[in-house]
Amino acid sequence: MAASPICELPLGTDKIRYLVFVQGKWRWRPTRAMKAHGFRLVTFGPRLTVEHQARALDLNAEWDVARRAGPPGVVARPSYPPGSVGDGYLRAMSMRTRDRVSKGRSWSSEQSSRDDWPRAWKWLAPVWGDVDPKTIQPEEMQAFREKIAARVSPSEAFRTIKVWRALWKKMAVMGYCAPDRDPSLATANSAPSPRSAVWQDREVKLMVQRAWRMGYRGLAACMAVIWDTQLSPVDARTLTTAQRRTDATGTYFAVERAKTGQAAAGTLSRWSEAILDAYVAQLGFDLLENAPIFRTRSISASGRGGRPYSPVPYSKDKLGKDFATVRIAVFGPTETRMLADMRRSGTVEAFAGGATPGSVSTKMANTLSASNRLLKTYNPVHVATVRQVDEARERGRARIKEQNGKESVTAPVRKVSRIVRHGRQAVETTGGSDGARTRDLRRDRPAL
Repeated sequence: MAASPICELPLGTDKIRYLVFVQGKWRWRPTRAMKAHGFRLVTFGPRLTVEHQARALDLNAEWDVARRAGPPGVVARPSYPPGSVGDGYLRAMSMRTRDRVSKGRSWSSEQSSRDDWPRAWKWLAPVWGDVDPKTIQPEEMQAFREKIAARVSPSEAFRTIKVWRALWKKMAVMGYCAPDRDPSLATANSAPSPRSAVWQDREVKLMVQRAWRMGYRGLAACMAVIWDTQLSPVDARTLTTAQRRTDATGTYFAVERAKTGQAAAGTLSRWSEAILDAYVAQLGFDLLENAPIFRTRSISASGRGGRPYSPVPYSKDKLGKDFATVRIAVFGPTETRMLADMRRSGTVEAFAGGATPGSVSTKMANTLSASNRLLKTYNPVHVATVRQVDEARERGRARIKEQNGKESVTAPVRKVSRIVRHGRQAVETTGGSDGARTRDLRRDRPAL
């Protein structure tokens, strides 16, 4: 039996707005609109005192003032003292926006939601918004980082300090502080270890098969496309028929990445192309050119009643929930690998098959290679280059199966020396195992 809430009501018996008793404690719980104005959850404890009620009434009064002022960032734009951290942040954000506009780049809602600056400012604003940056001490910044790491995660703390250091450089240019006096530099801001989970080819195909049989056919087709194209889930779930292309070799999608805006070519194999075509054929309706392809499963009303649901385009949350349902059905509740790990798995296969960083960067449309500027200049997105990565993935997949995960999956470098005759002259040619310089010498050898 749950304990009954203990409450003292000398102020009257009227119910106070947003004051609730949840999980054995009294809490002042703001709505989503209130959180957009900066209000946060306040926990009082199992016993509600007069001071707690007064505090809840004060918070309600603050909210009434904020909501009458209008939406956040439009009318009630926050103001900070000149020369403060908040003043520098607003100037830096305005300069970033003007820079994008001058270059003709517009951000989608997906790109805006991935911007680390507003995300970090939610932590920085309450503590340092109205503070002179020259007065912040290294010990205070160290305690600030430790608090974020303890309350959220080390990754969130790393992101926040990373944005702070970039903001400090801009404030130094504005004359608010000295460039070499950043208090965060006294403590290392080590990046957390990245995810290393990977999927195997047979596991992905087993997941696709189970999803199709469970009725999640949109998810099955989406997983097959993600596995072959190495697109991120957000890029894959928003694919449309207008982005589909066909050349002499096969089918691919011409996309622009939601995260970076860079162009990418997502190539399909015959396996994923067949699943995609079968999924589109069984939809029962024609897709518009700009309509997302992958949709949720339909639910019909049963004999006992219930509300029917028609297929709708996958959202971020729904795609993750359906994927987790199928993953549990295949591997059990202890499996923690995610849909986004398939993008990393394709890279492991490609490097095991001898692909170069430049080719993999072209396929993934990111900055994986060392010389990013030269890569963008001399190696633009080309479908032929992307298909070379697909071939390397097939070679790497075979090597991974042979090693059974007991040894390194990185392909060893081998020197190949052969005599090639050009007319009457014999020339000795040496090359590596990736076939870049010995492709002509190995035409009579069986494929790996």
